[in-house]
Amino acid sequence: MKRPVTTKELFTKIKGILEEKGMLPDILDYGLEVSSHVPIRTCEFELKNNLDFGGSEGIYLDLWIEYYEDGGLCRKGLGTFKTLRDDREAMHAMAGLLADFIVEERAYLNANWDDFTWEGVDIRPLDGNGERIGWGYACRNMETAIQKKDELLKKYPQVMLKNNETGEEQIFRAAAFTF
Repeated sequence: MKRPVTTKELFTKIKGILEEKGMLPDILDYGLEVSSHVPIRTCEFELKNNLDFGGSEGIYLDLWIEYYEDGGLCRKGLGTFKTLRDDREAMHAMAGLLADFIVEERAYLNANWDDFTWEGVDIRPLDGNGERIGWGYACRNMETAIQKKDELLKKYPQVMLKNNETGEEQIFRAAAFTF
């Protein structure tokens, strides 16, 4: 992607994945993304939620992300799912939706890591064939990334560092491994 994913796009994407997989409960009245398009510039965010009874009717599932920027905590909305029902079974169905959203969001983030990293430095361990292992670290600066790289090279044959602002990648090889 040539620009950061927005909060609205992330909610819409995960909702679409859930719909394609038949995981949206039949009791939903709507799933509505936020109206703002806030760019997500780092994968270092936490998905937060509130699942509760509405003030006058039904059950709401509100979703947002929290991350640190310029030394302060930022909170940006993603969207809301709502049902008019307010019984025990409906609450369980909405809790199941929350669990499915969390799982699919994490899988999507891991599969599209580069679309969520526009700041700092990413560090990804690589196997002996130079293939990415399915996880990594995000660091705010190069100094921290170099330290993490040195730690990872004690356990993995190769480590990739990516400067997210420039897109430049560097591969480092551990001296103890032979290829």
